[in-house]
Amino acid sequence: MKDFKITKIEESKDGVVVVAVEGQVGIEEAAQVSKFFEEIEKEGIVWVIVSLEGVDFISTAGVGALLYAVGGARKRGGEIVFIEFSPKTKAVFEFLDLHDFIVTATDKESGLQVVKEIKSGARPAEA
Repeated sequence: MKDFKITKIEESKDGVVVVAVEGQVGIEEAAQVSKFFEEIEKEGIVWVIVSLEGVDFISTAGVGALLYAVGGARKRGGEIVFIEFSPKTKAVFEFLDLHDFIVTATDKESGLQVVKEIKSGARPAEA
């Protein structure tokens, strides 16, 4: 299993940040996820694409931290788009029936397209 890591891997010219989460996201790591997104919020970033491809395990606390970040982005007029679910994260998100609440895409390019559609009003952000 990989060590936990959450990093900004790219920032596009239109203000969309791509973030990668790796390793196990348990209770302690959930606090780090929350802190990471608080820092992004302080930078004024409201459009984020999050890759979960490298996540080996995610607890309900980890999911909760991500959902809290989604709520914060939406309050500021943005959105968080989740991409590249690892098999384990996909199973957890499906079990919790979160796909009606979160915005997903298959990869970075489709995530950027979803953000573009939401910004243009062609696609509504999730409730």
